[in-house]
Amino acid sequence: MLNNPHSPATAPDAPVRRSYLFVPGARPDRFAKALAAGADAVIIDLEDAVAPADKDGARTAVCSFLRERAAESGPAVFVRTNSLRSRTGMLDILALTDGAAPGWAGLLLPKVDGAEDVRLAAGLLDERGLPGTLGALIESADGLEHAMAIAAASPRLSFLMFGGADLSAELRVPLAWEPLLHARSRVVHAASRFGLDALDMPWIALDDEEGYRRELARSVLHGFTARSAIHPKQIAAIHDAYTPPAEAVIQAGRVLAAFEAAGGGVCTLDGKLVERPLVQGSHRILALARRAGML
Repeated sequence: MLNNPHSPATAPDAPVRRSYLFVPGARPDRFAKALAAGADAVIIDLEDAVAPADKDGARTAVCSFLRERAAESGPAVFVRTNSLRSRTGMLDILALTDGAAPGWAGLLLPKVDGAEDVRLAAGLLDERGLPGTLGALIESADGLEHAMAIAAASPRLSFLMFGGADLSAELRVPLAWEPLLHARSRVVHAASRFGLDALDMPWIALDDEEGYRRELARSVLHGFTARSAIHPKQIAAIHDAYTPPAEAVIQAGRVLAAFEAAGGGVCTLDGKLVERPLVQGSHRILALARRAGML
């Protein structure tokens, strides 16, 4: 399954992230609150959450904030730039890479239609000798068509994100689960083929908690490894959805113990075959359990 063994998401020490909280880049007064909200990662948004007249000011504020927190710990911070096929997006990434120690974990690239967008961002990071991973937002018919090529574009790529709002408009379907199921599945398929995380879109009906939990269960069932959020109150439900039941954690431990006892070869446990795909799944269950504080 892991055809891109150098992907950050496949590394043994790759972080497990269940939740990504968006915060507007034009609201620096909210940055600290977002970082303290309990999400595994925060995405400071310079694109949709910032009005055109405020782009330059938001970029300056975000760069200043990140320089000041470069040595701090806490949740991973990503910055969603504007499209790299726009002047504003190029100004974003040039400003964000203008330093030796950026205070972010990586960049989320919006409106990625093809592999060249990812390669351009990766090349700029390489040129500056900077660390950082990339996320690619799939939110167009072109992006959906080229999802596999995008997923394979760079070893720096760590996750694909499904962008349902823009995609539903382009596909001329309602913003609902059923009309977008095929599109979601293509994103999950591409991400899983290359060992990347798959991030589902935010839930926008903030007051429909029951509907939110139902859709979270669907996200997990269909292979998404994380969910984005637009409000701190959504984080607890995301973490609940991605916390494995205790019996699954126990069984995962038994699987890995049996596999190790067999010297890393095929073996049986409770009359069932233990092979590498089951071992990989067990590793993820235990990683989620550790993230949830169960171990």
